[in-house]
Amino acid sequence: MVLHLGRRQGRGTDAPAAPDAPAADTRAPAARAASADTSATDTRVAGPVAPPAPPPPPVSAPPVTERADRKDVRRTSSRRWRRHRRNPVSMLIGALGLVAALILVLGIALTWAGANPGNTLVDAVLDAGRRLATPFHDMFTRSDPDQQLYINWGIAAAVYYALGRVLAWITRF
Repeated sequence: MVLHLGRRQGRGTDAPAAPDAPAADTRAPAARAASADTSATDTRVAGPVAPPAPPPPPVSAPPVTERADRKDVRRTSSRRWRRHRRNPVSMLIGALGLVAALILVLGIALTWAGANPGNTLVDAVLDAGRRLATPFHDMFTRSDPDQQLYINWGIAAAVYYALGRVLAWITRF
């Protein structure tokens, strides 16, 4: 397929074609063959072609009206939407409850896995867990100390997480 820019196919120059020369057929070969077979029986009448439909009008936004008497017009929102915004204090309280619960759960996981308590990192996590679980130290007593740690520290983690969420929700207002 040849692309002709600025010239019609069948003409070698930009000069106008001779008046008695037929116009060149620029259709695809299959279309030319199909029209050659039906040219004798073609009963269509060539007439004026209807103009294309106009494009739809563009959608415009409603006009914005500004109040001249007030420079800062504030949007009013319902109380329901305002109470979902978090303030920094409530975010801090929620984060502290989550961190306390994660430290306790990590201490449970390290004890269950049999981590070396002589390791500095393991010792720091278990020490922080002991301090956090002090109010829950002898809530349930078992003969197995590991099982007692799992139960008491698990309850402590749940309480710290729930307490952090409730206090964060209360301070959100």
